[in-house]
Amino acid sequence: MAKLDWKKLEQAFRREHARTGIKLQDWCRQNNICYGTARRYIKLRKNSPKNTEESAQKNAQKSAQIDTQKSAQKNAHGADDESSNDESYGDDGSDEKCAKNCANSAETKRNSRSGNPHPVARFSDRNTHAVRHRGYAKYLEADNLMDDASDMVLFDELVFTRARALSVTGTLKKMFADLKEAADVETRVALYDKILKAEQALDRNIARIESIERSLLTLDVLAETAPKLRADRERINAARDKLRAETDILTSQRRGVVTPVSDIVSSLHEMSNSGRLDDIPEE
Repeated sequence: MAKLDWKKLEQAFRREHARTGIKLQDWCRQNNICYGTARRYIKLRKNSPKNTEESAQKNAQKSAQIDTQKSAQKNAHGADDESSNDESYGDDGSDEKCAKNCANSAETKRNSRSGNPHPVARFSDRNTHAVRHRGYAKYLEADNLMDDASDMVLFDELVFTRARALSVTGTLKKMFADLKEAADVETRVALYDKILKAEQALDRNIARIESIERSLLTLDVLAETAPKLRADRERINAARDKLRAETDILTSQRRGVVTPVSDIVSSLHEMSNSGRLDDIPEE
């Protein structure tokens, strides 16, 4: 049996339901689809008439309020324009009054805006949220380079160094080909010098590759060793706590117990010379 595409079936049922108002059970019976399975995949969003009427009423009220505000603003602007025009035609100081009216209207618009007129700053003093990069970014005017560099890791350096080594190897191959075709001595000497420098650069790249490989291996070892060291430290601390607890238990259990050795020690301490032999007279 072929696997059913429930998304397409859901779209088809929605179109059929919007056109004819058919129910899911009847639609499944017409298309030979299991109704129990279709109920899990085909969903039809239904809005209750009550919610629809309430939303329509709210939208109508909002639109009426917006129209009322717009008409009031238009009437107010019209009255201001008429008064300003009358004053400009009747008085000689029309420019000053016009400037005052313009300033008042601008201030009124600014004060009539909704929201907090004195907003609180989101950031504290000396914050660094707006700083895109740190360190050398202020000396290098190239944000795109800093973006790329911030995403790189040590493995990228290894790949780049190997690519440089391959590039130098290709250049050496071309130099050897040019050396075979060189006719005069000066060209051959210059090519020998370039080949020597290229080989030295290749040696440095190979040494750099080995260094990066060792660094990556060290990082892997540290990543594996850190959890082990943490576990060993926890084990040592647990053993120390256990030893202290056992010592406290044994000390509390042996408190007040008299043994032959403790009896001898106490009798020696009760003697006048505390059991020392240097005070006994010689015979």
